[in-house]
Amino acid sequence: MSIIEDIDMQNHSLYLRDTLGKCECSSDAILLLKVWMRQRKFPQMHDSLNGFIMTMLLAYLISTGDRKITSNMNATQAFRVCIESIAGGILEKPLFLIKETSRKTKEERKAYSEWFEAVMMDNLDCCNIAYYMTKSSLVEIKTAARATLAVMKHAWDFGFDEIFMTGLDFSPKFDYHLRISMKDQPLEHPSFADEGKYRDIEKQIARVLDQGIGNRAALIRVYGRVPPPKWDVRKGVHIINELPVFVGIMIKDYDSANRMVEIGPSADDVDESGKFRTFWGEKAELRRFKDGKINETAVWECDLTQRHLILPKIIEYLIRRHLSVSPSCIHVSGGQLDYALMDGKKDSSDSVRRILLAFDVLSKQLRALDDLPLRISSVQPLHAAFRHAAVFPPEFHILASERLAEKIPQRWCTSCVEPLEIMIQLEGSGKWPTNPDAIEKTKASFCLKIAESMKRIHGIKCIAAEDSVDLLMHGFCFRLRLHHEKDRTLVNARTEKPAMEKSLGSKPDSNSANLPLHKDLSLQSLHSSMLSALQGRYPVYGPTVRLAKRWIASHLFSDVLKEEVIELLVAYLFLRSAPYSPPLSRVTGFIRFLLLIRDYAWYFKPLIVDLNEDFTSKDYELIMDEFHAGNKTNPAMFIASPYDMRSRTWTVASPDQFSLKRLVAYARTSAELLEKLIEGDMPERWPSIFCTPSNLYDIILKVQPQRLSHPHRVLFPVDVKSRVKVTVKAPGDEFNPWLLLPALKGDSDPEKKLLVGFNPTCCLINDIKMKFGGLFTYWYDHFGGGAIYLNWKSSPGEAARKRKRVEYEDILIELGRLGASFIESVHLNDRQEPVV
Repeated sequence: MSIIEDIDMQNHSLYLRDTLGKCECSSDAILLLKVWMRQRKFPQMHDSLNGFIMTMLLAYLISTGDRKITSNMNATQAFRVCIESIAGGILEKPLFLIKETSRKTKEERKAYSEWFEAVMMDNLDCCNIAYYMTKSSLVEIKTAARATLAVMKHAWDFGFDEIFMTGLDFSPKFDYHLRISMKDQPLEHPSFADEGKYRDIEKQIARVLDQGIGNRAALIRVYGRVPPPKWDVRKGVHIINELPVFVGIMIKDYDSANRMVEIGPSADDVDESGKFRTFWGEKAELRRFKDGKINETAVWECDLTQRHLILPKIIEYLIRRHLSVSPSCIHVSGGQLDYALMDGKKDSSDSVRRILLAFDVLSKQLRALDDLPLRISSVQPLHAAFRHAAVFPPEFHILASERLAEKIPQRWCTSCVEPLEIMIQLEGSGKWPTNPDAIEKTKASFCLKIAESMKRIHGIKCIAAEDSVDLLMHGFCFRLRLHHEKDRTLVNARTEKPAMEKSLGSKPDSNSANLPLHKDLSLQSLHSSMLSALQGRYPVYGPTVRLAKRWIASHLFSDVLKEEVIELLVAYLFLRSAPYSPPLSRVTGFIRFLLLIRDYAWYFKPLIVDLNEDFTSKDYELIMDEFHAGNKTNPAMFIASPYDMRSRTWTVASPDQFSLKRLVAYARTSAELLEKLIEGDMPERWPSIFCTPSNLYDIILKVQPQRLSHPHRVLFPVDVKSRVKVTVKAPGDEFNPWLLLPALKGDSDPEKKLLVGFNPTCCLINDIKMKFGGLFTYWYDHFGGGAIYLNWKSSPGEAARKRKRVEYEDILIELGRLGASFIESVHLNDRQEPVV
């Protein structure tokens, strides 16, 4: 077929000239199709679409196709018809360009379908120009066409950037990635030893994976190996044999792809049972199900937090069993980043189920309280753990349970307990005061009454404050925040006043201008409920956002991006995943998060996160108008959401342009490294994704490891080499975040030893900010950082003059004094000039 194709080249060119000349839009349409095709890397593959096939397909649709392209269409319409035809499976059916005058009999046409996986007979009816295409490439092309149609249908701007301007790479495209190294592979399998059959190896890999995980995957794409650019044909094909084989796997849905049991044929079907046992080997076993049926099964038992590792385990097992490949040569992406989410030796998300069960009990108890002046009408969770977005959800604490165990374990435990925030609302009443201070006092009275009732009725330990109530139950601390319907009205009134005064030319009040909008409980409630619904639709959202938060913190951006911002960024990946499909693995979701930060044009357009997917074209226009109207005063990250179309909630103060540029640079480096790790053979480099350099900062405050409430969350030890070092001497009453449980036996109120909501790192940062103000920029990891990093802030104002007056050593000593009993030493990096 290759020889015949070369012989008929002139006839093909004449056919295309005559056919495409019938439609004026054909030249522009084929340009659009080729751009679409090249952005998806199809021409780079030996078995996929190229420009000639695409042009022939367009000619077919113009001349003899079922969905003809007419002469009155424009290029965009012709492009859409062609994409719709591909999405409908036109390439999977035999195509004959001269169907009416074909000299082939039905038997001959049928034979072509048996000989080739794709059939497109040319205008001379003697050459199958699609002879080299494979079934997996056809499925990949069809999947890409369907994704393109979805973008064109739902995108308010036709999806031009997603369709024509965005390239699809191997790593972010697939959910799981398999790399089989062939260079050091022992040639035990007969196919490996034959230089001329390297394509047979690829076909056998595709056959084994299709039989083993075909019902779990939507697409299994085995990429054929191609010779290197400087390949000398006289040296043979053994060089190609040594190249690795790459396989991309796109799964159907999370639950079916990660099911633990593979159900085979019935035990009564002897032949099929034998084939099943031959294929699965020692993993095959008979099982009786609840309905009485006995079937062959292959079982992959694991903990629920490890379900995402089932598919990689199956893939590795099948390749080892059927291709005799050594385990060291098989690399499957899946759990390489899990170490960043481990709390000790277990996944920290394991406690979420217990938290949800405890919250369900608490919610019923609160609604059942009948001795309050107003009954509690709703209980809504606010903490990120309730929406599976907390990197380290609070763990069960024995001192937060209703009663201590009779035998207290002989161990230490942390005294720092993170509260789980919950918003409660009361039934309506017209007797509420209108004065803001009076409203707050009334809310405090209700909090005290709720604490009293919960302790009297249910025996729950309570800690009441002016604006909240902490309830210790089932091993967790729940912080109740009371919200009144007038709270939002007061917030809006205070925030609208500065805007009005600005428009009138007067100076706004500093207190109202800096009003912390993130304290509005109604916004937090809306944010939490919308993202909880998103987590229900996309199970991978939770692990992806946890990895994203961990990466942001590990690179010391905890003071730059609020956690709600990260949650919205990751939500955008699932809601506007085009040109990809929504990610169904945490590794793929994480790399797309890095690419979003790296590639998004933050300065030129807003990021619109349509959480409810109900924005109209008018809503988009309003957001764009708001963005362009305040182009010079907009936040560096303009993120519009259903409850905040003006981006005035989470990013109004941070990040600034400098911090955003720094974040983009870190994302670029991490994304490039992660792509190399997926496509390369460097398993030891995976932890470096979360490793950040420490030589870019002026002052380093090294923390005492024993003073951290969770020292096992520190990913890397802090190694500081500096010019000036100040050792901090701890005072007599040293801060100790640890409690020895046996020493508390007999204590009537051991819960008073708990430090609820206390994070020593964040508290020290606040003390430094109060002392030095804007003298520094602050970089730290609030999850598990072993040090706090400071840079001099470049400013021609008061901060710069103050820095000139005060000696560096005096500042280091003062920093050490502020962090006494928590900071081990303070270091001044060897720099000629402060960091700008």
